[in-house]
Amino acid sequence: MAQATATEKELATTPDSAHEAAFQAMRSTYLLLSERFEKELAEAGLPDLGFYGVLLALSQAPEPSRPRDLLCKVNVTKSGLTRLVDRIEKAGFLERTYCPSDRRGTFLVITEEGRTTLAKMQPVRERVFREGFIDLVDEDDAETVARVMNDVSQGIYESLNADGSCEKD
Repeated sequence: MAQATATEKELATTPDSAHEAAFQAMRSTYLLLSERFEKELAEAGLPDLGFYGVLLALSQAPEPSRPRDLLCKVNVTKSGLTRLVDRIEKAGFLERTYCPSDRRGTFLVITEEGRTTLAKMQPVRERVFREGFIDLVDEDDAETVARVMNDVSQGIYESLNADGSCEKD
């Protein structure tokens, strides 16, 4: 019985498996959309996609955010997030504040200049998303993809949250 389970697991990770094909298609789509977004932001003289993710997350936060609160909302590593936040702060789009009871605790707040920049970035994002996804995927397929990816995300989130890597909003 254990032999059959090992064989099933081996088949699930072969390059021609349906799961592998789905993952590669998802990854490729994300990378291509991101690349198009980066290209169009640059052509518009706007900051890169990393700025967009952080500024969007900060603009939607009801209160100042800790850097670790952003970690599971933006597509960068922990060390990458630190460097990205430094760049965004240097550009004047966010401010760091400190916890009054523990000066080691850092909070991030979007500035008015950051909100203005985000507002300029959003139409570019919306156009790229419409042309590169909405116009190409019918609503039923989008609902299926959303359901499946939400299930996957929830499972991964729970495993990361178990060790403290992510915190629930």
